[in-house]
Amino acid sequence: MRSEDTDLEDGNIPNMEFGGTKGTIGMLGTIAIMVNSLTGPAMVNLPSTFQVSGLIPTIISIVLLCVISNLCSMHMANVISKVPGNADFRKEIEYSESFRHFLGKRAFIVTQIFFFLCVLCLNVASIVDTAQVVDQIFAHTLSEGTAAFQYNINSSDGLRLVYWSQESCTKEQIINDNCIPFKGDGGKGVFWLTAGYFATCLIFLPMSLMDLKENTIFQIFGFIVLIILSLIFIGVFLIHGLDVSNVSLWGSDWSDLFGVVLFNFAVVIAIPAWLYEKKETIDVSSSINNSSMIAVILYIVVGVLGALTMPNVSENMLQSMISGTFGKTAEICAEAFAFFIIGLGIPLFSVLSRMNLTGSGLSKPVANLLAVALPWILGWGFYIGGSTSSLLGWGGILFTSIIVFIAPLILAISSLVGHNEEGSVTVYWGFFKSKSAQLTALAILLSFALISIGLAIAGELY
Repeated sequence: MRSEDTDLEDGNIPNMEFGGTKGTIGMLGTIAIMVNSLTGPAMVNLPSTFQVSGLIPTIISIVLLCVISNLCSMHMANVISKVPGNADFRKEIEYSESFRHFLGKRAFIVTQIFFFLCVLCLNVASIVDTAQVVDQIFAHTLSEGTAAFQYNINSSDGLRLVYWSQESCTKEQIINDNCIPFKGDGGKGVFWLTAGYFATCLIFLPMSLMDLKENTIFQIFGFIVLIILSLIFIGVFLIHGLDVSNVSLWGSDWSDLFGVVLFNFAVVIAIPAWLYEKKETIDVSSSINNSSMIAVILYIVVGVLGALTMPNVSENMLQSMISGTFGKTAEICAEAFAFFIIGLGIPLFSVLSRMNLTGSGLSKPVANLLAVALPWILGWGFYIGGSTSSLLGWGGILFTSIIVFIAPLILAISSLVGHNEEGSVTVYWGFFKSKSAQLTALAILLSFALISIGLAIAGELY
């Protein structure tokens, strides 16, 4: 990586392949990567959000933040296309590298840190949620339940094998969907490695070491499974029966609304890496719009029907379904959703994080240590803690809001004011073509983004 600031001033990008490569990701792979980026751990919180915050506020929030996220993603792609010689995206310009080119080294360092933390939050939440479900699957299917190696630093017993089954939960815990393997067991100085966590690591960690092209086939599989499971969920909800008394139009508490919804729209983190790997025939704007439309339809349909079907649904919809209250089909599908949909997000987030690090000059071994190994270490710590709600709340607001909403818009304004290059991506569906009109639109868009983030922060503080 070049260290001279003059490299930035003369338009050169460090550590880039100027000869270009031929992208291999087609339309199905594109849709799969983007939709999978949108349907992660926070999606399963939406039925509870609909019940608490009401139909109208939640739907308005989803649609509004979808439009803002779409425009931020298209602006990000358009700015990357403005890099000299990169109108066809044949240079590997990762997220932070675009900030280096248009805003300098300081912006590059800041966005590198925040991008890493943003993806780290998404990844750790995915790891914990998936491992908990795998342990629950083992607890349901194995005669002795799921197992764990337990080590107590205050005891002379050393390392020992312990088991957990659903029978260890109280009736109250089962009713409140709080029957989670090993949650609250042990105490201070007690550590364990569960079978579910080990199995999750064994399956998904090797995928995290692949590149984006190699991961695409798994993302396509995950996308197909997502559509099938969503249709089954809809059928189960309709068969079980809808009760309009479960959901009100306006809700009773909006404090967590923007925080939960914000965390769903993190697709912009996948845009830079995807641009470099996509086929030249894939249109950027239509790909982003189509993917977001699919995700929003899933959010609203599954979220609303789930809220109407499950009274007092858990914050994590899957916990309510895995409990068996809604039948064996719902239980199996919820387990499959957690494993294939949330689980396959783990390697995708790891790959995107690593590409942003290596694309900016960091060595691959160090990048793998930070992007692949560190999430599993932290995930193990959060698994013992038993909850990822704080990680989702504040991580989503602080890091995701900056990386997904604020930073791309500031970058777009800077590239428009300080540079005369024309981008190759259509951002406003053909409207606002003049420079002044685009600046006005960006100012309005940034204002809406800041208001949404402010409401999310206010909700968390409240």
